[in-house]
Amino acid sequence: MALNNYKTVFRADYKPNLNYYSRMFDTAAQLTGYKDWVTTGLAITLQDFDERTSFTLAHNFLAYVRDVCPREDLGDDAKRVAEIVEKVPKQLDIGKFQRLGFRCWFLYPVEMNFEQLVFVVADKFLLQNKEIKEGICPAPTDAAYAVHFTEGSLKVVLRVGPMKREEVDVQFQPDRNSNFAVKERALPSEELFSNLPKASLLIDIDASQTEVQSNLLRKFLDDAQALQVKLSKNIVQYVFGLRAKGK
Repeated sequence: MALNNYKTVFRADYKPNLNYYSRMFDTAAQLTGYKDWVTTGLAITLQDFDERTSFTLAHNFLAYVRDVCPREDLGDDAKRVAEIVEKVPKQLDIGKFQRLGFRCWFLYPVEMNFEQLVFVVADKFLLQNKEIKEGICPAPTDAAYAVHFTEGSLKVVLRVGPMKREEVDVQFQPDRNSNFAVKERALPSEELFSNLPKASLLIDIDASQTEVQSNLLRKFLDDAQALQVKLSKNIVQYVFGLRAKGK
């Protein structure tokens, strides 16, 4: 069994600048690896449907997304995001970011059924004393661990819980128009996502930071990516008592 990253989102919010409108297309044209694009005239989205990946540039934010496309590590995301970081802020004269966010969704497939996985998660993360069992919840049919905390300069929102394959739309909220080929967009979820495991442990980690100078953007990404790797592997080891395969 391998721990895979199924979705990554990097988003940067910044104060609007009128120079944006005259530089939008030239800035987007410098980014490589996107075969298609669409624009409203006010924003532009670059798309690579083979990798279910997109980059959106607007007057007050930029966003990179890889959508329900499993990877064993963050290597490809890191390369694409590094190019964005290197080229876009300089082209648009962005000196400061109001908020930076780097979020990943991981799945660790299991051979047990969903109900058994609920029991494991509840046993590891939920207090199940006599008062709770008799007065509140005799036995959970689903369970999740959600917590907010800080690590260094990062604000972290962590969510861990069992996931059924049919819950993919709710848990991942895929953007079919931006990240999926036209022939795939109308497919029912059970067909489009049939390669997902029937039951798996979902690990959703959102790392963010506010009021960041552009010269510290690279540090934010390095810290956020390292945190994603550390937490996801530590959680698998804690829940199942083993080390997750993957890089």
